[in-house]
Amino acid sequence: MSKFSQSKTLVTVKDGMHETLTYNKYKLVVVEGPEEGREQLVDRDLIRVGSGPGNEMHIADDTVSRHHFEIRVTEQGHLIRDLGSTNGTDVEGCRINEAFLHPGARIGAGEVVLVFHPLSDRVEIPLSPNNAFGQMLGRSTKMRALFHLAERVASRDATVLITGETGTGKGMLAEEIHNCSLRAGEPLVVVDCATIPAHLMESELFGHVKGAFTGAVSDREGAFVQADGGTIFFDEIGELPIMLQPKLLRALEKQTIKPVGTTTTVDVDVRILAATNRDLPSEVEAGRFREDLYFRLGVFDIRLPPLRERREDIAFLAREFLLEFSRDPERSLADDAMRLLERHDWPGNARELRNVIERISHLIDSTVIDRGSMMAASLGDLGPFPTGGSVGRGNMSFARAKDVAEKEYLLDLLRRHRYNVSSAARTAEIHRQSLHRLLRKHEIKASEVE
Repeated sequence: MSKFSQSKTLVTVKDGMHETLTYNKYKLVVVEGPEEGREQLVDRDLIRVGSGPGNEMHIADDTVSRHHFEIRVTEQGHLIRDLGSTNGTDVEGCRINEAFLHPGARIGAGEVVLVFHPLSDRVEIPLSPNNAFGQMLGRSTKMRALFHLAERVASRDATVLITGETGTGKGMLAEEIHNCSLRAGEPLVVVDCATIPAHLMESELFGHVKGAFTGAVSDREGAFVQADGGTIFFDEIGELPIMLQPKLLRALEKQTIKPVGTTTTVDVDVRILAATNRDLPSEVEAGRFREDLYFRLGVFDIRLPPLRERREDIAFLAREFLLEFSRDPERSLADDAMRLLERHDWPGNARELRNVIERISHLIDSTVIDRGSMMAASLGDLGPFPTGGSVGRGNMSFARAKDVAEKEYLLDLLRRHRYNVSSAARTAEIHRQSLHRLLRKHEIKASEVE
């Protein structure tokens, strides 16, 4: 039998074998400004308000920024957040960066005032019955709602923009969307916009012909041609240089590219996935990201929640990671150790949790890992958890501590280069074969790091 609680914004509704998330619709009423009297019904979990095209609520007023504020449905309530607006956002006359709205709250955006009115009508979002989407793991309602959306989106050929903090698994989600798509048998080409130098980016994307510039000694295929028939994943798309954004937009819209040094166009057939940890509406407002490209990328916008917003997943993930690294189903985390994990805010998100579990799985030999042994082995004196692995080694030999640090460096190096050994070797300033020897020494297989 379904049930609904007015005291919670999000609730789980059970209907036979199906589960859904339920939240209330609401309306925004303009009470001051040129559109006074206008009412906007909102039946989605995220709405952006501003004077620019593409906002879910468009307000034509010079004092309202193109992307002024957003309201997101959370388990704690309706959260309003300013998007770097010029004139600011206020709630009940107080300037805010973000705040929770109460019924009847007055929202100021420039010289426009809106009132927030929750309604009794509800929206239901289906939850996936699965606790995983490929390598992505989660039992929380937020992740199962995300899995349901990802399962639906994967089979379509639409562009997907994945947003979320560092360490939430944006690259992994993009890989799984590709793996579950109709293009799964074709290439997935990753373009890391944060690591490719700006002067090489155009050639990386579109390729070049011999003699196009100094050093172009032969023709080179770019990412679009390499991915023809498959998928391109633009990691950290918010770092793409502004001067290249119009060319990328043209390639996405026309499905044609022009290699550097030629006037000849080449037809391509690619699906686009993109990810960023930047707030792109704020980047648009600041003039660092093109609005038209943002809208083109955001056909489907999937936000990966940080781990602190889904604490019910921490114990589940910790057990899965411990089994992965220990390969021993008898090993477990004691209740006091699990409580310690669940109290931490995890600024590095699932990646940080994974690194901590990997570290303690190697440094603690006991079958049941308790709080005391976990703290002594790897957590040291930097508070609840360090983001690195440089503490808690005073009880090791120098050789052992050196080996542990070396292995952690190699693991991090590979992750940063998406397990491309050649690229990782260049950053480490060692020969590729030397890196392979170090990986063998520590029994690390580049294809099995994640």
